[in-house]
Amino acid sequence: SIAVKIDNTSSGRPQVGIAAADIVFEELVEGGVTRYLAVFHTAIPEEVGPVRSGRPQDADLVRALGGVFVFSGVGKANVREIIRGTGLQLVEHDTSGGTPDGELFFRSSRKPAPWNLHISAAELAASYSALDAPVPQFSYETDPAQASAAFAGEDAQSIRVVFSKGVESIWEWDAASATYLKFLSNGSPDTDADGTQISATNVVVWTPNYLDVEGLPSAKISGTRETAIVFTGGKTVSGLFDATALGEPIALVDGDDQPLLLAPGKTFILLPPGAGSTAGGVTPGSVSYQSSGETVTRNI
Repeated sequence: SIAVKIDNTSSGRPQVGIAAADIVFEELVEGGVTRYLAVFHTAIPEEVGPVRSGRPQDADLVRALGGVFVFSGVGKANVREIIRGTGLQLVEHDTSGGTPDGELFFRSSRKPAPWNLHISAAELAASYSALDAPVPQFSYETDPAQASAAFAGEDAQSIRVVFSKGVESIWEWDAASATYLKFLSNGSPDTDADGTQISATNVVVWTPNYLDVEGLPSAKISGTRETAIVFTGGKTVSGLFDATALGEPIALVDGDDQPLLLAPGKTFILLPPGAGSTAGGVTPGSVSYQSSGETVTRNI
């Protein structure tokens, strides 16, 4: 797998290649904005971007994937050591000069710097083809109608997840494609640079607490069990994300510690700050969705 840290500001949109990702994590960073950690395995685009810098929580999110992690640099020098602790193959723009990996970064003409750094992802994947494939990161039900939320959940036709005062992640259920479609706050479709609207078969919300690490707001993932909300098939169920087994895939479980089953397809994982967040400038997020004509709001 190729995991790439990608910008998600108005200056960085539309991103190149994001619609092809198998798994995308949306995480809060400093300034109240979010960035994506996009994981490609089933299909790897020719190019992906704009590539941005790594953050401490990325180490917990990519550790169980194996493969390659691509980022532009680090916000603080010690963050590089945190990420190196994952044991993954790191491809960092700031340290790749003079290496074969360095030649795969390039400046796109689509946008001005720093929103124009891209990676030749398909070529990079070919150069690391000897690395093992990732193990499954979650549990899946082959029949989408039997996935946990679709089978036993309550109606959830639209989703709005608040990360900060200025950032929301907005999704609408589309029965025709059997996916949730992503929208911007102004109501327009959130698209890849090729015009493809970003979509997900499963939208999953984790509620980690954000702490200050190396002066950066960072989601506490490793060693935690916190609330998770799963949206699949236009319905939703709640449970937990379990990251207590270091190095193992993060589990999604119900209240009886049984796996919450996702439907096969793309999965978007949103990480708004939980109620116990203490990082400077970070306030707890919220999740709301339309259920049978009523708005259900959940503080987290």
